[in-house]
Amino acid sequence: MLPYNPDINLENTIPISDSIMRNMEGIYNLDFGSPKLGGNFVCKVSKRRVSFFSDVEGIFMILKYGFNSVDSSIQFSGFWRYSEYPTQGKIGFSISKDDGAFDLINNGSVDNLKINGIFFDEDFFTRPLNLKFKKHFTPFASTNNFMIFAHHGIQTTSNPPYAENSIDVVLNAEDYGVNGIEYDVRLTKDNVPICIHDATINTRLTLKGPLNGSYEQYDFSILTDYIRLVDGQKIPSVEQVLQTFIEATTMKYVWLDVKGNKDVFKYLEPVVRNAYAYAVSLNRDIVIFAGLTSDENIDEYKKQPTYSTLPTLCELTLQDVIDNTEFHPDQHNIT
Repeated sequence: MLPYNPDINLENTIPISDSIMRNMEGIYNLDFGSPKLGGNFVCKVSKRRVSFFSDVEGIFMILKYGFNSVDSSIQFSGFWRYSEYPTQGKIGFSISKDDGAFDLINNGSVDNLKINGIFFDEDFFTRPLNLKFKKHFTPFASTNNFMIFAHHGIQTTSNPPYAENSIDVVLNAEDYGVNGIEYDVRLTKDNVPICIHDATINTRLTLKGPLNGSYEQYDFSILTDYIRLVDGQKIPSVEQVLQTFIEATTMKYVWLDVKGNKDVFKYLEPVVRNAYAYAVSLNRDIVIFAGLTSDENIDEYKKQPTYSTLPTLCELTLQDVIDNTEFHPDQHNIT
């Protein structure tokens, strides 16, 4: 779970467009205060958050923001955390009018930006942390099309803040610096593609309940009624994940790690095609890869030749890539 933060410094603030806040992206240095969270930071901005990624042990900071019209400052509130283990705490920042808030809001300039803040360390001591803008990303980093995926949608490996393969992960993944999510795909008894990793119901991923065994022996409605993920969410369908991805994020890539149920591509294809059509209607540019992860999975893929016009991603050998490109000569998306 994330640390509770009452967001006191966001009281009486108003929203700021993420298009304005994206000007903050770049490299920052520790200007003053405790170095416990690091000395150099990469800043990225998502649809709703500003995030800083440290040069120390994978520490990251994720903060909400707002504009205080009384003193023309920009206020931030959120949390910091280690990537590899769940040590975390609250953090708050502020940019005063004279330290760059005016320039950022009015002309997008951050060259003289200074951020003043405090954080609560793992021992609950309050420590200062002031950052200063150092430089923008290089033109290469800014203009090249990197694919950065979150495995199972989650960017932490210990006690993640949201259940993997869940809707809440879709809503929050880009705050962790990614532009794509990797989700696992299985079929239910009534052939609904769902997002879940393990083949059988277990307490690693779900709360204890009345069902056991494999997911494919139950209809989707039964799973929805009787199964909850470890944080209380419902198991989502692929359709629900893609709809949320398109409507609520600015990410571009979805990697569907297809687990290879019988006829899975037959039932996955219309869901993916409908998602593409919906994205076009909202002027969203997205790419949905289907993963070719095993020989059995490739056999299922070949049973659905119309899927050849949709993007795929082969995780096997180079020869598998070549063979399947040759099987569908019009397919240029296997990598």
